[in-house]
Amino acid sequence: MLSRALRPHFLRSCLASRIRYFSTTPSAYLDLPPPPPPTGFARLTNRALIYIRGQDAPHYLQGLTTANINTATASSQSGFYSSFLNAQGRVLHDVFIYPTSHSPNFGEKYDDPGFLIDVDKAHAEALRGHLKRFKLRAKIVLRVIEPEEWDVWGTWGGDDTTNYDSSGFESGAIGCLDTRAPGMGQRIIMHDGQKPAELPGKETSTETYDVRRMLYGVPQGHSEIISREALPQESNIDYMGGIDFRKGCYVGQELTIRTHHTGVVRKRILPVQVYRTEDEKPPDTLQYDPKTSLELPGAAQNIARVNTRGRSAG
Repeated sequence: MLSRALRPHFLRSCLASRIRYFSTTPSAYLDLPPPPPPTGFARLTNRALIYIRGQDAPHYLQGLTTANINTATASSQSGFYSSFLNAQGRVLHDVFIYPTSHSPNFGEKYDDPGFLIDVDKAHAEALRGHLKRFKLRAKIVLRVIEPEEWDVWGTWGGDDTTNYDSSGFESGAIGCLDTRAPGMGQRIIMHDGQKPAELPGKETSTETYDVRRMLYGVPQGHSEIISREALPQESNIDYMGGIDFRKGCYVGQELTIRTHHTGVVRKRILPVQVYRTEDEKPPDTLQYDPKTSLELPGAAQNIARVNTRGRSAG
């Protein structure tokens, strides 16, 4: 069942005007990003980083995140996907977490374990406040990384076998495979404005990266995974590898594990393809064309299967 359609940032204003951005006039679609190339990379300017360091950092994060910090870092220094929940089991933040002790930019400076948390930029301070709320006597240090210090990059279409455990990888870069969907590529954290070296394809914008991500059906950030409302299973965080159902207690675990064992998830985020009724047949795959002329239905319109009666699906 459709929970929420994944709405690109460039569709939000179009939901109000309805046809403004879906016109074939050049002035209407010049602001839309081009289709994503088969191979490319992009600096993700809508993401921010929080650094947490201290001897209690692994144990501290273990009690707050849906991923298993101990298992994820026991055999690898690669990053991983996860999320933070509130006490009611609702999603607060979807994140990537990267161990930093193997990097010369961190490991040579500090003996204590450390992590970078990759989060929605607009809500980085909110996550820092959430982390400080549970700090109590834990021996950790928290700070939001300045944008010019480290950058988050998304890459795709290249070699997905890069070893991020090596401290010498690309001058201390930190990263991981993006496991949220097959073929999503990699995420790389670069220092001092560096770009990922020797990558195939061309550099694109954050907006083009988001188009590709949506075509893969991957929600991200507060505009798509509604904070304090969305459940992790509704947001496909379980399908995207962000939940360990065998780990110990963490904030929000009770509802999450009960939903998992009952097996009842009544709605999920799904990508949708909107097309004209006069088209000969529906498209076989999700497609993106910034020049498409299409009038969207209003927000109050009913959602139902074609040629059927009954209760609305939305």
